[in-house]
Amino acid sequence: MKSKKTNKPIYEKEITGAANTVTNAYNQAAPGLQSGASRFGDIMGGILDRYEAGDPNVSAARTYNSDVLSGKYLDNNPYLQGVIDKTNNSVLNNQQAVLGTRGLTGGSDYMKLAAQALADNEAGLRYQDYGAERDRMGQAVSQVPGIIAAENGILDPAFAAYDAMQAPVRAAAGYGSTIGGLLGQYQVQKSKGSLAGLLAQMAGNAAQAYAGGGS
Repeated sequence: MKSKKTNKPIYEKEITGAANTVTNAYNQAAPGLQSGASRFGDIMGGILDRYEAGDPNVSAARTYNSDVLSGKYLDNNPYLQGVIDKTNNSVLNNQQAVLGTRGLTGGSDYMKLAAQALADNEAGLRYQDYGAERDRMGQAVSQVPGIIAAENGILDPAFAAYDAMQAPVRAAAGYGSTIGGLLGQYQVQKSKGSLAGLLAQMAGNAAQAYAGGGS
């Protein structure tokens, strides 16, 4: 004598219908996803080429920033001497106006005072230029993270393109997971047994109970 039992889910029709819906949706979307992924692959190649070549604006900013940090412009202002010469004329004219009222123009005292005024003017301008350049050096330090971010920012579209290229893979994984979750309920369990086997098991249980003192 044999017994056979089969278990099936209650909502068999609904589950198979849902599985078919998911399958159809995946089949319809797959070609478009694959086409889009291929196009993003082409875009990513161009972005990587641009990154390797270097953006000219970012490269120029990095070069200038490096020059400033190295002190290249501390004593190399090409316009400073012109400013000194121009202001010296004004300083000399002021000295003549002030000393002329005292009758000191043309004498040694006048020459000494005029030379001192010109020296003070030049020293002040050079110190001012030096201080301004040191300020720019300090600013250059704070700009380093921004330059690095600008260089790495070129890769952001590449990362986005690469992520988009994974859409077919994610869709396939989602499809497989969904179908597996639905159809995994179709587990048919079968149990088979014979009368002789059942009697033998009963006899064995009785012998075991007898050996144990009927407990």
